[in-house]
Amino acid sequence: MGPVTSGDSLDGLEIRRASTSDQVADAVRTMILRGQLPPGTQLREVPLAESIGISRNTVREAVRVLARQGLVTHSMHRGAVVTRLTEHDVVDLIRARRALESQAIEAAGAATPDELRGLDEIILELERAAIDGDWDRMVDADWSFHRRLVSFLGSPRLDRFFETIQAEMRLCLSILDREDDDPDELVDEHRELRDLIAGGATDRCIARLGEHLDDAEIRLRLIARSWEEQNTQ
Repeated sequence: MGPVTSGDSLDGLEIRRASTSDQVADAVRTMILRGQLPPGTQLREVPLAESIGISRNTVREAVRVLARQGLVTHSMHRGAVVTRLTEHDVVDLIRARRALESQAIEAAGAATPDELRGLDEIILELERAAIDGDWDRMVDADWSFHRRLVSFLGSPRLDRFFETIQAEMRLCLSILDREDDDPDELVDEHRELRDLIAGGATDRCIARLGEHLDDAEIRLRLIARSWEEQNTQ
């Protein structure tokens, strides 16, 4: 069959919006990021297939999708398991975030009022989630803010790259003890970043972002270190 040209008819072509394996991958991904499948959890094909009512091949393909996203790792002895990040992984992820989001803040200096309103809407959702005490929604809003920030770079490839970074970092955040966290402080941090961007205080905004990332790195490295210690026992 030759190449499709502008004059060829595509009538009757069926396009699946989302395959079954993609839907399964999305469902398992949500369970991982919500902490329902903690890092180190073994993903057994047969129980998963039987519980959902699908074939093992479909489960296998879904696991491959999650592996490409960095959420699942294949072990020689245990098969597919939810990824446990190492301390080196955390350092690398924070370094990538620092570089990417710092550039995004510089690009956001040229944002229009309408574009900045997108950040305002996310902060409002963050406030509502804080009032409700819903940490899952707060984490979602937190990441939405930073994803919107990266979008100011205007690069679909960097957007996709950042989504991978987000997913890997949430592996740690999914089991982070939130009892000592102050929801209002998290809201204030994001509002401050937004106000610094709107006020053209780019250097100050980058510095404040760096302080937040420093704090996140300290906490996440402790979690990763504990995972590594468990693996050596």
